[in-house]
Amino acid sequence: MPFLLDTNVVSAARRLKKQAADFQNFMETFPMNDAFISAVTIMEVQFGIQQESKKDPEFAANLARWLQSHLLVDFSDRILPFDKAIALRTGTLPTPDKRPSPDAMIAATALHHGLTVVTRNISDFEPLGVPCLNPWTFQG
Repeated sequence: MPFLLDTNVVSAARRLKKQAADFQNFMETFPMNDAFISAVTIMEVQFGIQQESKKDPEFAANLARWLQSHLLVDFSDRILPFDKAIALRTGTLPTPDKRPSPDAMIAATALHHGLTVVTRNISDFEPLGVPCLNPWTFQG
C-alpha cells in the first residue's frame, strides 16, 4: 500500500530522536520506498524556512540545508506535483472553512493517486474522505 507523508511527519522524521517512542518505532519499520511527498509539503517547508529566517536565521539555514540535501534528494523521484487535476479535486473537497488549504491539497493528491496519508492530524484529513494512518498511535 503506497503512502503520502504529511508535512508534520516529514518534519518530525527530521528530528526522529526527539519524537515519541511509538513514532520512532513506526519510522524504523515503515517501508519508505512506498512513501511519497507532495509538492505542497515542499512549499510548506520553504514557507517555514522563510518565516524562521526572520526569527532564527541559523535554524532557517539548517532547515534550508536539510531541504536541499536530504528531503529533495531522498524523495527526488517520489515528489508528486500539484497539477490541474489535483487542483480541480481539491476544489470539490468538503473543507471545514470552505476554502482550499495545504491539507486539502495534500488530501486531493492522495485521493488522486490512491494513497493513504500518514499524518498526526487525522481529524484534518478523514473528513475529506482520504484514508489515514497516524504513526504516533499506530499499533502494527
